[in-house]
Amino acid sequence: MDFIILIFFLSLFLILHTYIFYPISIQLLSLLFRKKYKKDKGPLPKISILISAYNEESVIEDTVSGLCNQNYDPQKYEIIVGSDGSSDKTNDIILNLIENKPNILLYQFDKRRGKKFVINDLVEKANGEVLVFCDSNTIYNKDALSELAKYYADRRIGGVSGRLELTEKSDTVSNANKEATYWRYESWIKNCEGSLGYLIGANGGIYSIKKEYFTSMPEDIAVVDDLYLSLKILEQDKDMAYCKTAIASETIAPSVKWESERKARIIPRSFETIKQVKKLLLSKRILISYNIWSHKIIRWFSPLILFLLLLSNVIIAFISGGIFYSVTLSLILILIFLGIIGFIGSKLNINVKIFQLSYYFLISNYALMKGLYRYLTKKYKPTWEPTPR
Repeated sequence: MDFIILIFFLSLFLILHTYIFYPISIQLLSLLFRKKYKKDKGPLPKISILISAYNEESVIEDTVSGLCNQNYDPQKYEIIVGSDGSSDKTNDIILNLIENKPNILLYQFDKRRGKKFVINDLVEKANGEVLVFCDSNTIYNKDALSELAKYYADRRIGGVSGRLELTEKSDTVSNANKEATYWRYESWIKNCEGSLGYLIGANGGIYSIKKEYFTSMPEDIAVVDDLYLSLKILEQDKDMAYCKTAIASETIAPSVKWESERKARIIPRSFETIKQVKKLLLSKRILISYNIWSHKIIRWFSPLILFLLLLSNVIIAFISGGIFYSVTLSLILILIFLGIIGFIGSKLNINVKIFQLSYYFLISNYALMKGLYRYLTKKYKPTWEPTPR
């Protein structure tokens, strides 16, 4: 029984740590040890904006047009689109835009290979000192580039992530996709990590790195590009910062089902990414290791931890009893019950936030578990279909 009790308290601590204790601790650390970066308003660096696109005809024009209207000297930035074997009108749309915008470049790849291959190729063609990575459906605010670029006056900086704001379509309320709510919590954590210079994972739709610190992504290993490149910056003893005034926006997936599948796709690649920078798990810069373990690894294992927590709690409550164990078991069962009600409510178009958030929490952990299974069984592909916009 002592072993079961140990499993219970260890599981309880890990869950509370990754979702509550870590965010609080990183907030306190950011208040105590926040770095002040030099931000010159003088000459800004030349920028290359890189976009990997596959069949994005519904969104690519708005994205590229928004990038063309930045409050940044048009002579000092270029937009490079790599079409990864697109079979829709993506190429035609970019070619039409090029007629009036000489700083747009299009590279058409006949065979679809995956985002990391396109990015690796585009970096070789980029002329900028700073690389900015943009998703096909990301809309940049007009000052986004200039806000990112200011940080590169400080030599400690290797990369800077912008702030990604997620907006909900009207029908996502009924489908219980509370990704936008969760993302505000996640962005708060990223801001705290970035203020220390140790951001673990940039926002994929808006982040930048100095070209000299770019590390080509391995061709034979599936990695998450934004996580991989961010951690490679830290591995080179450079800071990865977060700029909350460099803002871009995206629309979230139309349903919790699509969002769940997106998370399940990412998890196997996330584990592969960590394997490529494993020395950071025990880094001399202790906060980097603390952030990776607390923000990423424990979170990815949370479905297994929650299962062990529930199982050990049931065993202890029924064999030994005790008010504390009865209360914790009741809370877990209430969370599950609220999630079930949230699932039913999503089918009936009933919008009650506490139910939807509970359902979203459960389905997100299910997605993590599915992703972990795919990683262990190697059942994942280097490419996937874009999420419906």
